[in-house]
Amino acid sequence: MAGGRWLARTALISAAGCAAVLHAQPAVNPTAAAVHVFQQRVADYMKVHQQAEGKVPDLKETGDPEKIATREKALGDTIRSLRPGAKPGDIFAEEFRPLLLQLIHDDFATRSAADRRALIQELPAKFQLSINMTYPPTLPLITVPAKLLRVLPQLPEELEYRILGRHLLLRDVKGNIVVDYVRDAVPTIPS
Repeated sequence: MAGGRWLARTALISAAGCAAVLHAQPAVNPTAAAVHVFQQRVADYMKVHQQAEGKVPDLKETGDPEKIATREKALGDTIRSLRPGAKPGDIFAEEFRPLLLQLIHDDFATRSAADRRALIQELPAKFQLSINMTYPPTLPLITVPAKLLRVLPQLPEELEYRILGRHLLLRDVKGNIVVDYVRDAVPTIPS
């Protein structure tokens, strides 16, 4: 009987000790956690992209712009059909946006006003940005500066960051659609 009480008491002490050790573990790095959430959402999107690729016939080697544009549109349409309820923030998660904005603001703080102006193209007055929209062929594809790209999480080759006006986009390269965006991510240019 005494041995049984000792074993029960030891088990309670061990459980309490384990709980104390678990609570004493250092907290998760919030930056790493935010990047992990973003990377997981990118991976989830890539599953949709791959599923869409499987539904659209492959394009044989061709230099015909019409055939390329036809496949691009078919892929974009298929991706749209697979994510009809997509909305802003599906990829650029709430946990990740503050980090993303800080990285962009830090980068732009090191640039001259002329450099900043060169990156921000005025959008047409009635332009409506939306998820799953085809990236307008009439608008330039402004490249994110290399220095900024080095600090942003790396993307699979099917996706790219783009600047459109003051917004940062995530664009599906092969489907030419806007996957997600963060409005007003690029700082305003002081006069």
